[in-house]
Amino acid sequence: MAVTGRASQISAGRVNLWHYPACIANNGFATGELPRGGSAISKLGFRSVVMLGINSVIGAGIFLTPGAVIKLAGPWAPIAYVLAGLFAGIMALVFAAAARYVKTNGASYAYTTAAFGQRIGIYVGVTHAIVASIAWGVLASLFVSTLLKVAFPEKDWAQGSELLSVKTLTFLGFIGVLLVINLFGNRAIEWANGTSTVGKILALAVFIVGGGWIIVTHHVNQYQTASAPGVYQTAPYALFGEIQLGHGAVAGLILATIAALYAFTGFESIANAAEEMHQPDRTLPKAIPLAIFGVGTVYVLAVAVAMLLGSDKVVASNATVRLAAAIGDGGLRTVVVLGALVSMFGINVAASFGAPRLWTALSETRTLPARLSRQNRFGVPMIAFGITASLALAFPLALRFDSGSLIGLAVIARFVQFIVVPIALIALARDTTGDRALVKRNSLTDKVLPIAAVIISVALAVSFDYRTIFATPQGGANYFSIALTVITFLVVPAIAYLHYYRANDR
Repeated sequence: MAVTGRASQISAGRVNLWHYPACIANNGFATGELPRGGSAISKLGFRSVVMLGINSVIGAGIFLTPGAVIKLAGPWAPIAYVLAGLFAGIMALVFAAAARYVKTNGASYAYTTAAFGQRIGIYVGVTHAIVASIAWGVLASLFVSTLLKVAFPEKDWAQGSELLSVKTLTFLGFIGVLLVINLFGNRAIEWANGTSTVGKILALAVFIVGGGWIIVTHHVNQYQTASAPGVYQTAPYALFGEIQLGHGAVAGLILATIAALYAFTGFESIANAAEEMHQPDRTLPKAIPLAIFGVGTVYVLAVAVAMLLGSDKVVASNATVRLAAAIGDGGLRTVVVLGALVSMFGINVAASFGAPRLWTALSETRTLPARLSRQNRFGVPMIAFGITASLALAFPLALRFDSGSLIGLAVIARFVQFIVVPIALIALARDTTGDRALVKRNSLTDKVLPIAAVIISVALAVSFDYRTIFATPQGGANYFSIALTVITFLVVPAIAYLHYYRANDR
């Protein structure tokens, strides 16, 4: 979805772009047209919220995850996407329900602060900014890997993981390009949002329609290859990757669901702009399930087409855009790969704009030092941009640009929000003071769904194999990754706490 309001109007009006970080980081956002004779931007209606939800969720994930999902779940791979979509729908409804009690923008940070105060809110806000930085790093890494493989198919530059490898240098160059694009301001974000949307929709449409045409006209049915040895490799179910509890189809389906969930990340952003929506307490609970259902349907169709064309091709491929591997060589594959590249490029431009604004937003509330908000003459918060870019590069380097580990990290890093926000919703629903006393309670959205969300989130969090993050491929400790995790999830929040309480004691 493209921005419908003029960039200058957005900048000068009441809407602050940092309120849309997750939407921007995934694909885009939308606003209504300015009313006649007024300076405020009109509220988003039901249709716009549905489209916003679809555009926030569909990103690079569906192009990248099918190989890992099929490998873990085999013929049950489409079910993994259905389960991931159900979880995404539950969590998105939890965020939407919280928006009924806290009508300001900011999503997880606003909800937890309102429910538990600054002590919890600061941690969620800081880790949200860190997660956005990591997510940008994952997106940038995947874009660079895909670009190098497409541009130089005869070279192995996309496999380099050393500090001075071609891949690392290209990554740094790409960050520089994104910085230059940021200097052009909101119009560049409009353009990136538009190209990203066109790219991903075109690529998915071409794959589903073109692949379906091949299946029907050539009578292709290679679905059984999903069960073949070497393709379907069931993994043992182990708590935190260490305490083994079982082995088989169910274990593989759980792990595949975690991988498939990356294709749905962005659902937590749908409620970010609650203030800009018309009757969000009514619109969001209806729009979110419809958006998730639409996205899930497209995903299941795409994966089913890929498996009918040949799961073995998807799993065996070393390409970043695994979905296209099912087609083989030819024009259709080229369109899908290029469409995925355009989509990833646009998402990276948007993420490079949105993620640093999370840091500046925290500095504007005095949670972090004020200098993070300082902008250069082009309006770019250079210190915040530098922090975001450093984290975006650090984690891919620590994990040696391994796409599977990076995707896993991008999902697991969000689980702080997925666990804390449902608990915050339960606390908000029990608060009958002030304006919250006027909110109509709903047992399903205020109790049942948040409890289910916490249970599922914890179950998925303990099911993740953390050795992919904290251990080297040789089995030793990855001290670089361990140190980065401690710094970003413990040290940085601790510094934020110290700064906040010192600043507010004056």
